[in-house]
Amino acid sequence: MTRVFQIGLAIESFLNIVGAVPFVLYPEWCLSFAVAADPKTGAPSVPPSSAVLWQFYGVMVLALTVPIIQCIPNSNAAAEKRRIIFQTLIAGEVFLEAVLLWHSTRSQQSGFTLTALLLAAVNLLPALSWHSYVVYVKPDLMQSGGEASIKSGKKKL
Repeated sequence: MTRVFQIGLAIESFLNIVGAVPFVLYPEWCLSFAVAADPKTGAPSVPPSSAVLWQFYGVMVLALTVPIIQCIPNSNAAAEKRRIIFQTLIAGEVFLEAVLLWHSTRSQQSGFTLTALLLAAVNLLPALSWHSYVVYVKPDLMQSGGEASIKSGKKKL
């Protein structure tokens, strides 16, 4: 099962990079789909401060992807490293979900459309579900082949 887990980590890393690079390079374009339209012009208007904060978010996604990539290879402490990284990601995703859902109850004051807030919250659910499943339901998926055989009492050849 470790191979499946490693493939999952690689896919997650790839999707994070593909998703975050446009956030950093084209924040106004990314936000133009999410911000509420200006009542005077009817067009979305992305404030420069929002674009900069969106770039910060993209950089944080890229930064949090580095430890995910680093724990793809098996090692003696792979399970512990993976557990710590996933618990960190779970915490961030839970807090992001809370903020997004809170703002969805008052989307007019947030500057974002209700649809954008709800879509962002929904799009975080697969990652949160995967991380939670692996940490709390099936933690043996995080073990490397060597760790699994040591815990089961078998020697690895």
